[in-house]
Amino acid sequence: MKPSKLLLMAALLMGTSLLHGEIIPGQTVSWTDFSYITTIITGNDFVWFGTTEGILRYHRYEHRWYDPITASDGLHGHLVQRMATFFDETQLTVETEEGVYSYHSGFGQWYLEVEFPQGDYQDSRVRLPLPALFVPLGYSMSPDGYITDNQLRNWRISAVLNDQEGTYYFGTWGLGALKADDRTFTSEFLPYGLLQKRADALYIDGDSLWIGGNGGETSSAYGPTRLGVTLFERSRQQFTHFETRFIPGFDSEIIYDIDGDAKNIYFAGQYGVTVHSRQDDRYFTLARHDGLPDQEATALAVGKDSVWIGTARGLALYTPSIDSVVVVSADILSSLFVTDLQLVPGKLIIGTTRGAYYIDLVTLKVGRLKDPAGILKGLIRHITIFDKFLYVASDWGLIEIDLTTEKSNPVPYTDNANGVYAVAANARYIAAAVDDGLILYEKKTGKMRRFNELDGLLSININVLLGEGDDLWIGSEEGLTRFKWVNPDRVD
Repeated sequence: MKPSKLLLMAALLMGTSLLHGEIIPGQTVSWTDFSYITTIITGNDFVWFGTTEGILRYHRYEHRWYDPITASDGLHGHLVQRMATFFDETQLTVETEEGVYSYHSGFGQWYLEVEFPQGDYQDSRVRLPLPALFVPLGYSMSPDGYITDNQLRNWRISAVLNDQEGTYYFGTWGLGALKADDRTFTSEFLPYGLLQKRADALYIDGDSLWIGGNGGETSSAYGPTRLGVTLFERSRQQFTHFETRFIPGFDSEIIYDIDGDAKNIYFAGQYGVTVHSRQDDRYFTLARHDGLPDQEATALAVGKDSVWIGTARGLALYTPSIDSVVVVSADILSSLFVTDLQLVPGKLIIGTTRGAYYIDLVTLKVGRLKDPAGILKGLIRHITIFDKFLYVASDWGLIEIDLTTEKSNPVPYTDNANGVYAVAANARYIAAAVDDGLILYEKKTGKMRRFNELDGLLSININVLLGEGDDLWIGSEEGLTRFKWVNPDRVD
């Protein structure tokens, strides 16, 4: 290869770069639906998969995935057409729908290239006939290059490459990657990324992160859409996809909320609450005929042997030890669409489309949360708790309530025209999702900074926020982002 050294040197001398906005290396990492693979190349250590949403990196010898390269890393464009690597994989050249760009890890920046280095192109186009693969159980392969599942859905093989060291790598159009032994042609899927793009519900379960969403409202521009839940085992960078329509006892594909306890994981969806038993890996769904006030379960709050279930028409309490569901305060709550639930000491906070309520867990009396600013009278979108403070986001803004004194204060900079969509907090910051992206409000100094796609977010249309130490997990219409909200490399 002959890299465009003159252009690179000129950019360095001028102090300019084509790096997107204020993206700081490592500030954001994002995952989305990477199942449509366009091209494959190999380097010294990695197999690189180009997709319609960025680049995947699979380590050939460690047999594990590394973090992907997406728009959150400054990649210009989404649909990868060609790739090449140089200098022991420290430089990557990529052609997308926006042009040809190179990234050098030593500089940490992307630069525009004049042209793609044709001499270094690895051709992974499919040529028939393909070798007859022994595909995993539940799938079959046809001679014309299609994989068929046991639901008779067809997935085209879109790329193939022999690494010359004993392994074939295949890309599919909608099922992700496979690898196969070049002697026996036994193959295995290498799932990576989200089953569906949109992320509305997040639940941290130790090392695991569960992701669900309302994927039923969107369809892929590239092919068949698979719907359900994704399990992300973070330390191993391993993803498991659950297409819920094919799991006995799991009735919902659209997931609004996820929560859990030591025995079960609970999924609130359009057809009730699905209970996943950790012990025997069994699923069953609590629906209206089991006692829920409505078939659409919209929110969850899990306590000790208690699962509070918000629905489109009121509230229910499920007691796992006796497998019992009862409707709670039907006289007051039955007409309310519950949007979120949060347990605080002695109370259950209830967000609805018509304001915020609470239940005293001792007396079971229902009351209405009030604040002088009137923010709690609006449509409640998200509720969270940190330390002794409760945060409630509505279409009228964001309120902070001291649970000890019950004093409430509006959070500065959040009185936007359409309110706040999601909220998270830690010791230093309050994070709020608004119309134009993410607001970080620093409690001590009162400073505020906004973040959007130019800072590494996949989308400004944020559905859910979840804080975990120095990391903020962001679910949006375009996928999942891990954002360092405590980052010494960033000047707020």
